[in-house]
Amino acid sequence: TQPNPSHELAFRRFSSDQVVAYHEVQVAALRARSDAPLIHNYMGRVLDFDHFEVGSSIDIASWDSYPIGFLSDRLEGTAEHKARYLQQGDPDMQAFHHDLYRAVGKDGRWWVMEQQPGPVNWAPHNPAPLPGMVRLWSWEAFAHGAEVVSYFRWRQAPFAQEQMHAGLKRPDNAPAPGLAEAAQVGREIAEMPEIALQQAPVALVFDYPSEWAWATLPQGDGFSYFRLMLDAYRALRRCGFSIDIVPSTATDLSGYALVLAPGLAAMPEALQHALKQTVALVGPRSNAVTEELRIPTPMGPDLPGLDVTATRVESLPPHVLRPVMGGGAVQHWVEDLDGSADTLFETEAGQPVLKAAGRMHYLGAWPDEALWERIVRGLAKKAGLPTQTLPEGLRLRDTATHRFAFNYAPESVELQGKIIPSAGVGWWVISDS
Repeated sequence: TQPNPSHELAFRRFSSDQVVAYHEVQVAALRARSDAPLIHNYMGRVLDFDHFEVGSSIDIASWDSYPIGFLSDRLEGTAEHKARYLQQGDPDMQAFHHDLYRAVGKDGRWWVMEQQPGPVNWAPHNPAPLPGMVRLWSWEAFAHGAEVVSYFRWRQAPFAQEQMHAGLKRPDNAPAPGLAEAAQVGREIAEMPEIALQQAPVALVFDYPSEWAWATLPQGDGFSYFRLMLDAYRALRRCGFSIDIVPSTATDLSGYALVLAPGLAAMPEALQHALKQTVALVGPRSNAVTEELRIPTPMGPDLPGLDVTATRVESLPPHVLRPVMGGGAVQHWVEDLDGSADTLFETEAGQPVLKAAGRMHYLGAWPDEALWERIVRGLAKKAGLPTQTLPEGLRLRDTATHRFAFNYAPESVELQGKIIPSAGVGWWVISDS
């Protein structure tokens, strides 16, 4: 039916190690000949190798940001969601990768190596960005700490397989629409006081081996570690939070008021203890297997100070939702939870969904959007963090000096008395707000 899953996971780990080893050969050759900072360029939702390990030997991480292309060809979503954001891209996909690659880069150094400036050629469908989106995408990257936003490409090539891929200039060398927006961002940067980053109040733990584990043994059609992580990230962003992404090797989380670690297949002991420093949410499907993809004894999640055991799991087809008392539902993945920890949420049928002891919480199911939001707001309250109710499609990003608002919606929205048009960007100086 399939290879031995432990063997398959070992091959995925070996393949990642080979990427890292080859990368380090190149790094050694370059370091011997140059003092220039070294950069490695990554992609969106490409998880086949451990980017944290690649990033450990170089100076800067970068990635290729194609919001409209990615919405079309590598993101799940309803037809309504994809129609609403057809010419803007998903409101959270770019920010997630900005935060991920800020964590991969040394001392938080990262770039956008390729920013979409117009229609691309490689997605199933290739609509043009709404007027203002090139400016919005550029500012969103800078608000998340990018040192550079570079556009692909300068001039649209009039030949070869990407001749329909737009640039800042047309094939006849006349300006394309994205050029004026890029120039506008340049003028605005020159006029704006310097943006200083700060640690976010919330962290999300990201782990490439967990992607490999659940891709090897999904136990349900379409189970995706990345999708689960993005759902958690979306819920935090809908409540107005700025987020740091941290690796599973983190040993000190004391600076964060709230940390989420969904889907973390095998949880390092050091991380388990670090999570005790904060309000933490673990699960679903966390600490459920060993590093060799075997069910451990005792069974997971086996967290210190939290008496919870996931005794049985179910995977549900997409049309099945199980309502939760008080609002929202669970979907796709559901665990039977035993143990003396307090039950905070349960289904209408009485099945525990969220259990807790002190500041440690275990989530035994995959929430829908409404339930994710309830859970995040409850955790934030326990952590002493204020939440916001944002208009649909609006996202915030706080730095030490500015608050930025990015409107992905196809209509104007209002925030703090300021009208932010569709595909618009607003900002406030923190000391004045």
